[in-house]
Amino acid sequence: MFSRKERLAERTGEFGIGRYEFLKQLIKEFAETSSYENKRQTLANLANFAYDPINYNFIKQLHLIDLFLAELSNEQEELIHFALAGICNLCAGNAHYTKTLEHHIKIKKL
Repeated sequence: MFSRKERLAERTGEFGIGRYEFLKQLIKEFAETSSYENKRQTLANLANFAYDPINYNFIKQLHLIDLFLAELSNEQEELIHFALAGICNLCAGNAHYTKTLEHHIKIKKL
């Protein structure tokens, strides 16, 4: 289900953490953890956030697609799966990410 800004503000509350900061924390957690299970869960969460268009600007600012693309080279199949899910979620509703992915594929072919 897609979110609206009003609904996010309502769910966050007066003293809660905003969506941008939450995504930033997830990316930081993914980068810093050495636990495979934590990486798996965090990447799965990030892929789920990529589904909702309200997150696209935050995801763009945080360069999350770069993380997804980097994980395609991972040796762990589950991490590749979640990275692909994140890329598919982004590309399904946003032409910017589709173009970014096309550009990345062209570079890989060179």
